[in-house]
Amino acid sequence: MKSHKLQETNFFKTIESVSPDEHVMVVVYQHPFGIIFIYAATLFCLAIALISSSLLLPDLYGGDTGKAYTLLMVIAIGISILVGVLLMVATVVYRQSKLTVTDRTIVQVLQKGLLIRKVSQLSLANVEDVTSEQQGIFASIFNYGTLKIETAGEQANFTFSFCPNPHRVAKIILDSKDDFLRNTGQTGSYRNQIHSSEPVV
Repeated sequence: MKSHKLQETNFFKTIESVSPDEHVMVVVYQHPFGIIFIYAATLFCLAIALISSSLLLPDLYGGDTGKAYTLLMVIAIGISILVGVLLMVATVVYRQSKLTVTDRTIVQVLQKGLLIRKVSQLSLANVEDVTSEQQGIFASIFNYGTLKIETAGEQANFTFSFCPNPHRVAKIILDSKDDFLRNTGQTGSYRNQIHSSEPVV
């Protein structure tokens, strides 16, 4: 019975799952700054809609501003509730994307919508190079950027946007790859000849 339960547990595991014998080096979620663009665009559209309604409704009611602004208030409350729900959903979806680095693999989860989810797993042995890039004043101030992981062979490269502290994450990945190759005896290109003793936070 116990063996049957163990088989069921293994069956329902996905590539997003981390094995019990793997050591998680870092889990990275997209920087909160990335959701600000969605918030700003949504609130801007809401403001335009309310301003347009306030200008057009009095004309539709023949100058009866009392009825017009009562209807405007009802519309504004309804739209505000709808926008609040949409922003909550957008925030939850945004926060589902993450990058998990273990001492063996890299797992990237990209949540592109409520019903669109892409999960990719890459062995550290197949990591060719890692590039971290920060562009713009906001990226420098709030310390986020784009992390690009180049892979060997025909595997698709990993790109993780709005990665917090991308230079630090890139170093963790490269150090983890070097340790993995040393521990397993596999051949590969070493990016860090001197092993870093800096603790992972």
